[in-house]
Amino acid sequence: MPDNEHNSVYRQKKIVEILKMLHAGGSFDEAKQIFDSTFSSVDVSEITSAERELIGSGLNPMEIQRLCNVHAAVFKGSINPGSGDSVEEVPGHPVAVIKLENTVITSLLDDELVPVLKKWQQSSDDATPSPRDQEYLQRMKTALADLRTIDKHYARKENLLFPIMDRYGITAPPKVMWGVDDDIRGWIKDAIRLVNAEPTPAKYDIETAIEKAKKDIEEMIFKEEQILLPMVAEVFTPDDWALIQSESADIGYTLIPEPLPWQPSERDYAEAAKRKPSKMAQELNAMAQSMADEQDLKARARPTTPATATEDAESLIPDDLKAKQDDPAALAALPLHLRAEMGQVKAEKPAKEDARAQINVNISQPPAEKKEMPEFVKQMLADEAAKPAHQRRPRITESHLEIGADNHATIVMPTGDLDLSQLTALFGVLPVDITFVDANDIVRWFSDNGDRIFPRTRAVIGRAVVNCHPPKSMGKVQVILDDFRSGAQDHADFWINLHGTKKVYIRYFAVRSPKGEYLGCLEVSQDITEIQQLTDEKRL
Repeated sequence: MPDNEHNSVYRQKKIVEILKMLHAGGSFDEAKQIFDSTFSSVDVSEITSAERELIGSGLNPMEIQRLCNVHAAVFKGSINPGSGDSVEEVPGHPVAVIKLENTVITSLLDDELVPVLKKWQQSSDDATPSPRDQEYLQRMKTALADLRTIDKHYARKENLLFPIMDRYGITAPPKVMWGVDDDIRGWIKDAIRLVNAEPTPAKYDIETAIEKAKKDIEEMIFKEEQILLPMVAEVFTPDDWALIQSESADIGYTLIPEPLPWQPSERDYAEAAKRKPSKMAQELNAMAQSMADEQDLKARARPTTPATATEDAESLIPDDLKAKQDDPAALAALPLHLRAEMGQVKAEKPAKEDARAQINVNISQPPAEKKEMPEFVKQMLADEAAKPAHQRRPRITESHLEIGADNHATIVMPTGDLDLSQLTALFGVLPVDITFVDANDIVRWFSDNGDRIFPRTRAVIGRAVVNCHPPKSMGKVQVILDDFRSGAQDHADFWINLHGTKKVYIRYFAVRSPKGEYLGCLEVSQDITEIQQLTDEKRL
């Protein structure tokens, strides 16, 4: 074993070298041999840091996703268990719930689905299946239907753990794991389609789909329990876990009843207070400091600008984004125009022929001078003012908030008034799911009528919206937002068959002020299954 095995720089360099070799098509056996001859063990943070470095060097996260099972196989058996607290094993704690689900999923695969598949394969291939063959096929259908509920397990991970990981700058693992989750969903869906097809397809095709799903699920369980959970245990606080627990029931659980209620105890907070900064946190801080130092050098090299311009630019960066200026991973997740505003990239002159490129990235420039009101408009307003009061058009009320003497708040809008309780209740009964993303592409609000089509949790508030989507959708989402911002389009429509049971209509709308200023994006999702089945009329 080399003397410099404990040198962190050397270790990091060696892990990146092994991963690069794998991504270049190198031999798994050779990579495994290099690893075994170099390391006796490896920390979770070292693997994730290496994957972050690969993504930072330009490697597509989808490529890492394609080979992440190989990564896990290379390091399997040598990953240190980490310093997870025993309090996370308490029944009801989100970590204990995830592990319990994984145990039940493993049992479903090993004790029911796969054994029944083998028995069914060994039966005869007669044109008319025997009663026993029909029983085996029905048991596989039932087991696969149960396995499909793994979607809830993954949805909790994607909508609760991943957003909080983003806050701590841990962005690479979510990008990779979400893509694999979707692959697993796809294999299960294929297997269900095959076992329910008439006539029954070739046994080999059904075996392939089930075995592929099983292999990927087992690899994901390993990555969750040996990499993901130890990683977040080092940085998540008791309040983070409390948020996850409080939001989990709305998404649901996989093959287990609702767990026992859990809340952080005084012991949990005491243990968290004693916890030393993790290697991962230290590494992230070092990366952030390095970038800050580099930015400082660049800032000194840039010519000074008038104080007024600097002050204007600073005032246009929201406080929640200022907090991300020392977080390289969070900065990388921001859209181009914000990174330019914060000095992360150089704003290029937009190309006229590309509508999406016509985004005003230099949003700190002072607004253009107001043009003089046209004479015909002045005359029209004067004519209106000269009319008797009863003939004038009612003046449109500008939206504002009124606070009465009893501190009762009323929201006054051009089309009527609502108090806060009425407005809250109104959003609670709308038969659509609504999410609002602000002009900085940050999720700010979502409606909840108790029966959402797609999961939304409070953990996503303040998160870059592109990170709320699987990797394969990120680029499409960003194009829509950029088109809205540039004015190239005002809405985008999609429709999907969700789980083969619902027809869902998804619409995105650009939200603009009366002056045309881009305020953000509104996503509206609606289950239109029953609407499509309407016929004739039903009148009041």
